[in-house]
Amino acid sequence: MDFSGEETIKAPRADVWAFLMDPHKSTECAPGLQSVEVIDEKHFKCTVRAGVGMIRGNFNFDVVWQNMDEPSHAEMVANGTAAGSAVQMNSTMDLEDDGDGTIMKWSANVRVSGKLAGVGGRLMSPVADRMTKDIFGCIRSKLEAGNA
Repeated sequence: MDFSGEETIKAPRADVWAFLMDPHKSTECAPGLQSVEVIDEKHFKCTVRAGVGMIRGNFNFDVVWQNMDEPSHAEMVANGTAAGSAVQMNSTMDLEDDGDGTIMKWSANVRVSGKLAGVGGRLMSPVADRMTKDIFGCIRSKLEAGNA
């Protein structure tokens, strides 16, 4: 599945970058977050409670930022597993100044396998859309309120 979008955040680009690159801050916006463990500045692990329909579980994700060009561009690779399912995500984000705010252009390719893949894109797409809106809404509210 492929997703992409553009978000406007009323905060300076350097602040948006710093928030997104801090695993403790950025994962606060991940629905179902159970835990986060920082390995180094570009690598962290987290456990997220997620699922679609009756297929639910704790996914253990290994997340790595790469090809970083601060404060403009980064790519993220996330691999997650849960009992009988796996998720692989490759995403890209580009940040641009927009007056006193920031425009974030992003894209993600998500591949699922196992039990979760059996649910099909028809059920997964609405869940992914809702999660994406929730995540960006949280990021926006934290940065725009100055609580980042």
